This record gives sequence, structure tokens and C-alpha cells, in this order.
Amino acid sequence: MTNPQTATLDPEALAQQISLIVAGADTFGSLFGYEDSDYEVLYALGHSLYSQARYEDAMRIFGFLVVNNQLEKRFFNAFASSLQMLERYTEAVQYYSMASLLDIEDPLPTFHTAECFLALSWKAEAKEALELVVEQSDTPALAEVKTRAESMLELLGDVAPAATTSH
Repeated sequence: MTNPQTATLDPEALAQQISLIVAGADTFGSLFGYEDSDYEVLYALGHSLYSQARYEDAMRIFGFLVVNNQLEKRFFNAFASSLQMLERYTEAVQYYSMASLLDIEDPLPTFHTAECFLALSWKAEAKEALELVVEQSDTPALAEVKTRAESMLELLGDVAPAATTSH
């Protein structure tokens, strides 16, 4: 990892790097010289803390990763999961949504969003999210997620469609 205090960029190079960040082609951490290996070490540490139920500490690590590498879906999922475990459901939904935007084909962030909606007693929103998960889970690799989503939908029963109001 490059020492950010000794790394200097000329104004033209800095402007070019910021343009790449804004365009979504580079990360904020690149300004400080962070590399993939740095992120992986921190991700492993965060994962270890999470597996020890040290969710607050894991959230701090994953939050750092989200801020410095806004292009990696795993970091958003991990941060959101930590928030979910800390019962900060509304915030978790926001970060699961970002993970979904980074990989629109992956139904897992939407599934976890539905779990958060249920924890918030937002049943109509949960039902809508679970229906999307079922639609997206049409491959054998996603059969377990589809089965879980279908079971949750069955438990929800006849819930009215979500209103278009904000919470």
C-alpha cells in the first residue's frame, strides 16, 4: 500500500483520477494508493469479526471498504448485512439496494432487503421484493434462495400491494 502522505499527484493527474472516479471507472481509495490486496485483507478481517458476532466492528471495516471502493458489490452486501444484524434495517435496505445496482442479476441483496422489510413490518414491500427474488432465481444455483423466497411469500399470504408512499 502506498503511503498517502508521501504520494503526490500533479494537479493534472489528480483531475484525471477524479474524472475516472466520477465516471465509475476508479475508486476513491485509488487516491490514497489502496490496492486490491489491501481491500482483501480488510474484507477478510471484517468477515472474521462478523463470524464472531462482532457486528459493530465488522460494520466499521466494511464501511471503510464501501467508502474507498464503491465499485465492489461484496463490500456493500457485507456492510448491509452488518447493519441488518445490528437491527438498523432501514440503513441496511439502502446498502442492499446499492449492491443490487452493482449487479442487477443477483437476487440475494433483494432477498435480504425483504428480510429487513419484514423486520420493519413492511409486509407489502417484503412481498414485492420476494416476488422479484422468485423471478430472478430461475437457475439451479439459486434454487435454495427461490425456495426460501417462495416459503416466505406463502407465510405472508394475501398482503395488499405496496403503496407508493415513502416510509
